[in-house]
Amino acid sequence: MLEVIGQRQQALLHLLLERKQGLTVDQMAAALGITRTAVREHVAALERDRLIAPGQALPSTGGRPGRRYVLTPRGHALFPKQYDLMARLLLESLARQLGGGPAVEAELAELGARLAADLKGRIGGATLAERAGATALLMRELGYEATAGGGETPEIEAFNCVYHELAQKDRAVCALDLALIGGLAEAEVEHRACMARGDDSCRFCLKPR
Repeated sequence: MLEVIGQRQQALLHLLLERKQGLTVDQMAAALGITRTAVREHVAALERDRLIAPGQALPSTGGRPGRRYVLTPRGHALFPKQYDLMARLLLESLARQLGGGPAVEAELAELGARLAADLKGRIGGATLAERAGATALLMRELGYEATAGGGETPEIEAFNCVYHELAQKDRAVCALDLALIGGLAEAEVEHRACMARGDDSCRFCLKPR
């Protein structure tokens, strides 16, 4: 995904990837050989896109106050990772151990339910629509571009799938998402659209349990 970002901003992100404690505007300007004004423009754009964020303020030394900027989890996610390869190997191993089919789907659903239980404390809301909104917000933190619509039977729509390649090969993977969403929103989930089936998005209709 880095290729969609300008070269200067890519260079800035690479700097922050290497310096986990963060860098100030002055330090970035010196490292990149550009002006502070140019760095501030890039920082503003990257901060707006939630790729970097202010880190810990530096102690005052009597000069110009400094604040470090650090990569956010969203910024880290831009850098290439081989999650798909590792996940595919793990899924193939699970299928061999369980014999494939319904047993694999049940195991993935169990994993989704366990993840939902771990994250459930971050979901609030008295109504199903409120819980749907909170669930979509948490899904965005997990890498889904998800939105929620209200009503008596609210719907969560995701425009990307973090397991897309896996789901195209084995639809059993969707069981994890269904269990995760159902556990977080405390709802029955109907999978109305799926990108692995060729739809434009994944849509999950939520109904009271």
